[in-house]
Amino acid sequence: MQEEDQILLEELQSGHKAAHELVFKKYYRALALKAFLILDDEMEAEDLVQNLFVEMWQKNHYQSVKSSLKSYLFRAVHNQCLMLLRKRKSQQQQLNVYTQSLAYETEELEHGVVNHELREQHIQMIFNELSMQRQKAFKLVHIDNKKYQEAADEMGVSINSVKTHLKLAVKVLQKKLTNLK
Repeated sequence: MQEEDQILLEELQSGHKAAHELVFKKYYRALALKAFLILDDEMEAEDLVQNLFVEMWQKNHYQSVKSSLKSYLFRAVHNQCLMLLRKRKSQQQQLNVYTQSLAYETEELEHGVVNHELREQHIQMIFNELSMQRQKAFKLVHIDNKKYQEAADEMGVSINSVKTHLKLAVKVLQKKLTNLK
């Protein structure tokens, strides 16, 4: 067996593709089983071993084999599995950080929405405390963007009355809203 591997290794180092295929057929199952025992995922284990053989051939890693071919392949699979496990762990940690961050942001957003809704309710309560005339004057001029004359005509009062209602409404709103902050 050792002698056969030595001959295969020499052929691999000479670039014989048939030798690569023989090594693949000879060791694939055993290497995939070793990877599966470490990774506990059959598909991932098979992919890892296939990728190892592709990389060994494409990058001519057979040149660096100094010991037995079998030992080299099993050590390479072992190392690849460990690297994959570290990568998985790192990805899981990143996912955990992202999930925690997302949960925090969601909580903050919900808290912000609740605060915003409470603030709007409070503003509406303060606005409702104004007299009907002051509410109407404020809505017509500041919300509906009407001119003083248009607001006065709609309310059936003089322009000066509209200005007075606005001035008093703004004064009350400013006083009560500064306490809201």
